[in-house]
Amino acid sequence: MWGLSLSLAKFKFKLRNEGSYLGIIWYLLNPLLLFTLLFFIFNNRIGGNIQNYPLYLLIGIIMFNFFQSATSDVSTVILNNRGLIKSIKFQRESLILSELLKALFSHIFEIAVFIIFLIIFKVNLAWLIAYPLIIAFFFIFVYGISLALSAFTVHINDTQNIWNFITKLLWFATPVFYEIGGQTRLFILNLINPLYYFITITRDTLVYNRMPEIWMVLMAGIFSICAFIIGWTIFNKTKEKFAERI
Repeated sequence: MWGLSLSLAKFKFKLRNEGSYLGIIWYLLNPLLLFTLLFFIFNNRIGGNIQNYPLYLLIGIIMFNFFQSATSDVSTVILNNRGLIKSIKFQRESLILSELLKALFSHIFEIAVFIIFLIIFKVNLAWLIAYPLIIAFFFIFVYGISLALSAFTVHINDTQNIWNFITKLLWFATPVFYEIGGQTRLFILNLINPLYYFITITRDTLVYNRMPEIWMVLMAGIFSICAFIIGWTIFNKTKEKFAERI
């Protein structure tokens, strides 16, 4: 499954850049333009009380962008490959995994830009050693969500529209460009928001060079495992009927 998924991901990644003068720079424009806009709007307001606000903001955008782009692309991957599914027998999970790997390739370039920012702000790069573990658990979480989404889309036509609405709500609910601080209601709301844990852990390690709180690490791990188990179960119980439904 991994071999097929990796091959598909490489093909899709190259295909997106084919015929483009800017190439992989297109992958970086969206987060960088969004970062520039939000920085100029909030730097002297919300960001004034946040240490290393440019780094705080950029890594939040990068993490959320990976989640949003991966789940948005994968929600219709089964429908978009209906001809392949009806004619060839293969592991359907490969299609989901290939979309996530494509998003991961883009994410790697964004992290490379973030490392440049770390160097500019003279932040200790040694803590980068923890990031592969963080992104591994984040990948598992996103994979679980993606499996469930792709299965739901086959049976419920409005799944993509509903998910786009949910991700917009998550964008404002998640402390990407602001800090929760003493806002009790917002803090309680984010206790059930998996993105809050992953983004906070990443900021603690990469931006502030400190160990994240154990309870936050445990919650991130729990969300990853639960999302994977639920997504895998839903996908495997419905995948045999994909060819009939699409």
